[in-house]
Amino acid sequence: MSESMTVGEAVAELRDMLAASERNTTISGRLAKGSLSVLYEFQAEDGSVESYVMRIQPGVRGVEEGGIPYDDADIVIRTEPLTLHRLTNGDLGGREAIVSGRLDIRKAPSMPKLLFMRSLFNGYKKARLRAEAATEASP
Repeated sequence: MSESMTVGEAVAELRDMLAASERNTTISGRLAKGSLSVLYEFQAEDGSVESYVMRIQPGVRGVEEGGIPYDDADIVIRTEPLTLHRLTNGDLGGREAIVSGRLDIRKAPSMPKLLFMRSLFNGYKKARLRAEAATEASP
């Protein structure tokens, strides 16, 4: 695994996560009924911050560049792109990331929103594992 990752690559993974959720009927059903807005603040090596918003609402799913007020976000997360990659792929646990200071949850979600977010991460991780297994099995 590379020891660096760009914000663009992290955002592409977030978009892949949304795409994987569409193929999972359980998560897709939850998406149809609920909403979630996550403000990601990516800390660059030079100290600058790039903001992206993941929105999931009935009929709207996407990741867009730019910020929104903290009050409008269900969850606000500040991290580095590589840390997010390691979290979404299961290489790093959430508790370990928080304790080490690599993940800063600036606005904690309600329990239903947290569980919803966790189901997105888990669904994405399982989809990646299935894709990797299929690639290894094919000649």
